[in-house]
Amino acid sequence: MHIADGLLSSEVCIATGVISAGVVGYGIRKLNQSIATKTVPLTGMVAAIIFAGQMINFPLIGAPVSGHLLGGVLAAVILGPWAGCLALTAVLLVQCFLFSDGGFLSLGANILHMGVVGSIGGYAIYSTIRHFLGNTPKSIVIGSVIASWLTVMASAALFCIEFSFSFQNTEYDFSRLFTLMITFHSLIGIGESIITGLLVSYILKQRPDLFELDQTTVSSSQIFTRLSISGLVFALSIAAFLSPLASGNPDGLEAAAEITGINHLEQTKEAFVFAEYSIPLPDFLSGKLENWEWISISLAGILGTVSVFCISIFLGSLTGKQNEECAEGI
Repeated sequence: MHIADGLLSSEVCIATGVISAGVVGYGIRKLNQSIATKTVPLTGMVAAIIFAGQMINFPLIGAPVSGHLLGGVLAAVILGPWAGCLALTAVLLVQCFLFSDGGFLSLGANILHMGVVGSIGGYAIYSTIRHFLGNTPKSIVIGSVIASWLTVMASAALFCIEFSFSFQNTEYDFSRLFTLMITFHSLIGIGESIITGLLVSYILKQRPDLFELDQTTVSSSQIFTRLSISGLVFALSIAAFLSPLASGNPDGLEAAAEITGINHLEQTKEAFVFAEYSIPLPDFLSGKLENWEWISISLAGILGTVSVFCISIFLGSLTGKQNEECAEGI
């Protein structure tokens, strides 16, 4: 659910941008104070997997609509809420500036929906459920599944609220928009919950220490070599081989915008680098390569996955470095 420019007013975009910037800034400060050994190397891996996962739109049964992984809860469960928000922010930055997915002005709103609501809000729901059900593998999976569905619904509802503030006293049917957004995203949320639950269950079996189920300590270098690199390979495999198979149906927001007629508000922007997750074929090769569309999507997925991984590692390393410097100065 990437909001394009034009669907929200400038005032709402500025307000959501300020909120997102404040939360992300506060999150970086929190990480500086209490960054865990696992956080820096795992942030890049999780961000890469989420980027690759978001490229695969899955169709909704019975409707010409598709959905994709948001990944906020998945990131928060593995990394913690603040690092999870940072990972989603890196994903959204690459999507916006490298592939023109989501508007520049509405970037703050997209971070608010997927990073803040998805990771921080999702972690609050997840941790509450885990607390009441007990610190067990089952409670972790159940909490992740429920939180995933609820955060998708919350993000959809939040967009409707933002839209209503953006276009008050107009001809747009807000009740119809709200009904469509909630209906579509209630189904998309099921896919989000299934994907998150399966991934969390798998990681629990392989590395329960990441969820603090035991007191096993692992060095940063061990985590990086055994998890980060293998996770990056997994993400690259998804981007290279599965992304071309993504459904071509519009996602929940796009479908609701088309049905209600608000899609004409969307502002077309010039691609900053590439557009629509594709890499244009050089002129001298035009018409000479078959299936270039599939190859192009795979290459774009690989490029984006590597970019997200590197940016997340860089940001996480800066955070960790600042934390170490603060510790040395005490």
